[in-house]
Amino acid sequence: MPTTLEKPATLRCACKGCHCTVTEQTAFRSGALLFCSDACAKGHPNGEPCHAGCGCDCHG
Repeated sequence: MPTTLEKPATLRCACKGCHCTVTEQTAFRSGALLFCSDACAKGHPNGEPCHAGCGCDCHG
């Protein structure tokens, strides 16, 4: 039986102003929510904005 490799499903980061996508395997978690970075998952405690210092890889 051949093995099929499926692409991991991508989901939107749960941070309100963020438009990053994450996979369940690589996401930062806070409860049941998935985030693109630790800063997003913690609610940006140091005031770092999304896409300009939060630590995500989208650079957007």
